[in-house]
Order: sequence, then C-alpha cells, then structure tokens
Amino acid sequence: MDLPRAYRIRERPLSAEDYDVPIGWWGWNWEPPVPMSLTELLAAGNFDARTAAVVWLALESHGSMLIAAEEPHSGKTTTLTAFLDLVPFSVRRVFVRGWAETFDLVRWTDPAQTLLLVNELSSHLPVYLWGPKAVQTFRLLRRGYALASTLHADSAEEAAAQLTGELGVQPADLARVDVLMVMRMHRAGAYGPIARRAVALHRPVLAANGGLDLVRLVEWRARGDTFEHDEAAQLELLSLRRGGPRAALASEIEQRAAFLLTLCERRVRAIPEVRAAIARFRDEPAPRQPRGDPTRG
Repeated sequence: MDLPRAYRIRERPLSAEDYDVPIGWWGWNWEPPVPMSLTELLAAGNFDARTAAVVWLALESHGSMLIAAEEPHSGKTTTLTAFLDLVPFSVRRVFVRGWAETFDLVRWTDPAQTLLLVNELSSHLPVYLWGPKAVQTFRLLRRGYALASTLHADSAEEAAAQLTGELGVQPADLARVDVLMVMRMHRAGAYGPIARRAVALHRPVLAANGGLDLVRLVEWRARGDTFEHDEAAQLELLSLRRGGPRAALASEIEQRAAFLLTLCERRVRAIPEVRAAIARFRDEPAPRQPRGDPTRG
C-alpha cells in the first residue's frame, strides 16, 4: 500500500527585487489577461465617477481595499489593477508571495509607504494567500501597512463572515480596511451582453460588541443602472482617513469625479495616458513605471 506523501513549502528570505515581480497576480489563465484602464472601466459602466473618486481619495491616503465577487471573471483583478493607478508613485508595491511568503518584507519596508498586494485571498492556488499567513498579513495593517486584495464572495456580509469566521481574521484588523467593494456580472436585458457592476461599496467598522458593522457607501440599482451614494458615510470615511473639513472633502470628491469624466469625454483610455493625466492632476513628477506594477510582464 502506498504511503501518503508529505509536501513541504520551502521558505527562504526574499530580496527586495523578489517582491517586485508580480508572479501569479492574474492567476493562471488559458489566455493572457488584457488590463483595462480606469477610464475604460468607467466607460463600460462598471462603476460611476463618484465611486472612483471616493476610492481614489481613500487609496491616495494610504487606505486599504478589498474587492469581492462570487463568479470567476467578474472583473475583480482587472478593477483592482486599474485602481492601483490612483496610488501615488512614491508608494512601494509589494507582492505577497502566497504559500511561500516569509514576511521578510517587514525588515526593509516602511509601512507608511508600502502597499501589500495579494492577488486573491483563497486556497485555490499556491500563489494565492490563505490560512495563518493571510491572518498575519491582516495583522500587518496594525503597523501602518496598506493592503489591496480580492476574494470570492457575493456580498459584503459574506466576505466579512468568510474572513473573520472561516479564515480567522480579527474583526479589529478587518475594520482597518477602508473600502470593501462587491462586484457581480449581469445580463443587460433578456438577450443582451454580459456587463459587470460594482453593486456595493462598504466600509467595515468595529462594532461595540467586538463584531463588525458594514457601513454602506455606494449601492447599485439595477433599475436604471444607477449608483446610489451615501455622502455622509463617504465623508465620514475620508475625514477619518485624510482629515480636514468635510466641506473641503465633499468638494474634492466632486473635483476628482469631474476630472475622471473629462478624461472619459476626451477618450483618454490607454493606461500610460491615464497614469500621466493622474500625475499631472496631482502635480507629481512625470510618471514612471511603478515598482511592482502588476501590469508589467
């Protein structure tokens, strides 16, 4: 009788260069992925300009984001990759290495200037992250790191239950995530094309009983294909993340939403062009390829 085989994950210290290479960011696909720019996703109606502006302000302030969708190919990674262009170029992008992660990154990174990128929170592939190492990654948010990742769930409630119940993330750690987006695919009409929509945006908040409350920021309405915004909740999030008067934050949301709509109207669609336009808007130096950029081959 054959004895069961024992498999071991070999770990070794990782260099700074190792963390720059986006191994498995797009998972394993039969066909190479085609990244889309933020304006392409806006033009497709995946979300509206105000939603993008709120996410922009949160990520720019070193916020964390999770994107959940139940079905494969719902646009989770494509959307997250596009949103990463809203992160300042000065922020270091570090790709967490799935089952083989050593967390050697904490020895040489500045938490306040480092964004941890996890392609997916699941056990489906070795390049994805699950188990104790996923829990440890969420714990790094206590030190001031930011996190961006995806997972399979059909609602904010399901995502929170999966992460805190099945995975074991502490509610207080999940509450350090600023934005939890849920995406779904739907058919426009009985025989229409498949469309993707960000059906909800929530902010996880630690409840008085130690659990989690999910504060709604945006909700998609199928009838009319519109997005309903809770401005007060959005300003509360950005006030905590960025500080400053709420009237100024409200104006900033409007300005950035208008800027993104202008890019769409001018048909600025290519990823390098969108990056350059965002850099000019923020008065940053001429954009370069960010270290660890997931669209790099």
